[in-house]
Amino acid sequence: MVLSSTKHHGLVRADEYFKNRQIHSDDISGYKLVRRGWFAYATNHLAEGSIGLQEIVDTACVSPIYTVFSCLPEIDANFMYRILKSNTMLAAYGVHEQASVDRRGAVRYRDFKKIEVNLPPFAEQRRIAEILNEVDTQIQRACLRREKLAVVAGAATAALIHSASEATGVEWTVLEEIADISAGVTLGNHEPGDDAVSLPYLRVANVQEGYIDTADVKFVTVRSSDVERFRLAKGDVLLTEGGDLDKLGRGGVWDGRIDPCLHQNHVFKVRCQTAVYRPDFLASYLASPRGKSYFLGVAKQTTNLASINSSQVKKTPVPIVPLVEQERVVASVAEWKSQLVSADKDIDKLHLLRSALMNDLLTGKICFPVSA
Repeated sequence: MVLSSTKHHGLVRADEYFKNRQIHSDDISGYKLVRRGWFAYATNHLAEGSIGLQEIVDTACVSPIYTVFSCLPEIDANFMYRILKSNTMLAAYGVHEQASVDRRGAVRYRDFKKIEVNLPPFAEQRRIAEILNEVDTQIQRACLRREKLAVVAGAATAALIHSASEATGVEWTVLEEIADISAGVTLGNHEPGDDAVSLPYLRVANVQEGYIDTADVKFVTVRSSDVERFRLAKGDVLLTEGGDLDKLGRGGVWDGRIDPCLHQNHVFKVRCQTAVYRPDFLASYLASPRGKSYFLGVAKQTTNLASINSSQVKKTPVPIVPLVEQERVVASVAEWKSQLVSADKDIDKLHLLRSALMNDLLTGKICFPVSA
């Protein structure tokens, strides 16, 4: 079995982590053995935290460019793993990097082994590792609960949309009849001039499934006269034109948190006639199995890639659902989203707790003397 070291998950099975491609050689006779309880790190990525403790099988192997080592019997391996993944150690790795190209710095074992660490008595090491393991278990359980909730929420939303759109007497139209659809600004098309302004804009990366992520927003320079053409308004439904299959028709409703804010040409802006259609209902419908099936059916596709154009978006079939029914669906979807947000906050709190505990326990700020 071939293992790979990762930043967030330690050592993982290469065939499971890299599902669509084989990253190791067919001939692994020159690979290094790594036994249960041993460590391995990717020499060129250690400063990013790419190091792991082998707890998967009795014996596996890793790339020959990896460094493999084990601890002395008086060192608890789980405790040492926590130390090696701590922020203090990540900073120390960076100091010992030797590189000529950014992000390809190597930390040789001759330098790695000289880094000093704080080592309490063995019994205390084990106790600290147990505490941090328990927090990790709580995080895993919280993530699993969140995943289950997301599945239930998705199924419930799909059922609501299906019921509303297939109700007796519901008529159908196309999207351009109940909304204005337009593409955004094309990068590089606008030469700086006296009337140029630099404004934030949303890219495909900002438009996620069901929400808009503004953690990393770029700026674009456009003519002042073009601002209103590309400017987003609260309630606009944003859809991505595609790329990878998961980006085809992906979208959410813009809440106006940044104003003014523009959108890129790979992101369609759909502005509903609110007297007829609720943006939140439209976004939920387009994300439903029926909405997705339309995009998949008309998209231009190649291997693992697909895209739609504005004409296809305009011709998207949509049901004419009474506003009162749209409101009912929107309220139910909002409740599910609220539960998911609450679950995310619980997970974030556990991550903060783990970070604080690691800082205090691994640096000796909090000690747990263990009697013999």
